[in-house]
Amino acid sequence: MLRRCVLLMLLLAPCMGLAQETVFYKCTDAKGAVSMQNGTPCAPGMKQEIRRVGEVRTVPVPAKKPQADAPPPAPVYGDFVMVSGPNMKRKPAPESAELPAPPPLFQCRTWDGDDYLGEKEMPPPRCVPLQVVGIDGSQALGMGSACEMRDDTCTAIPDDGLCDAWLRRLDDAEFKLKYAGNDNRGERQAAFDGIDAKVKASRCSPVAPAADPATTTPAPTP
Repeated sequence: MLRRCVLLMLLLAPCMGLAQETVFYKCTDAKGAVSMQNGTPCAPGMKQEIRRVGEVRTVPVPAKKPQADAPPPAPVYGDFVMVSGPNMKRKPAPESAELPAPPPLFQCRTWDGDDYLGEKEMPPPRCVPLQVVGIDGSQALGMGSACEMRDDTCTAIPDDGLCDAWLRRLDDAEFKLKYAGNDNRGERQAAFDGIDAKVKASRCSPVAPAADPATTTPAPTP
């Protein structure tokens, strides 16, 4: 019997050493609709954020690799992290370095955990619907409505991260405009134009600034 137990433990040891992590995907389409997926990446063209649930390791630590092989980056656990988006290819042009700094930008979070970039440190509070019931506890329609005002929490983005944040915001506005419908195309076009103008007027501009005709020296006449 003792031999059988030892043999069974040896057979189960490899299985006990297996560890799997769970990856959740937060997908946002062009209309702003958010869906959550477990283990399945978002469809092409959607903004994708991932959240990893930590794994439990029971196997011995493997032998150290040679110094020439850089260790892989440690996975981030906890909040969702942006891993892909609509474009994410724009970079400031070297010629734009002499332009002014971009306006301040804030990383904000809503009461229910939605993250977004905004230009206001204290955006207007949101009216969160509350469930209303009758005196008898009935939840039938027509009993009225109520809401609770809640504030978003915002943190200023450091100066060295402003360009990346503004270009990411421009990418997102372009993504939404690309898939706009007839009912919201004008609104999304205006939003894109406003962001694009602020980016191009700053050192974050992905295109070289146009030469000022007043300062351009005319070519000599032969």
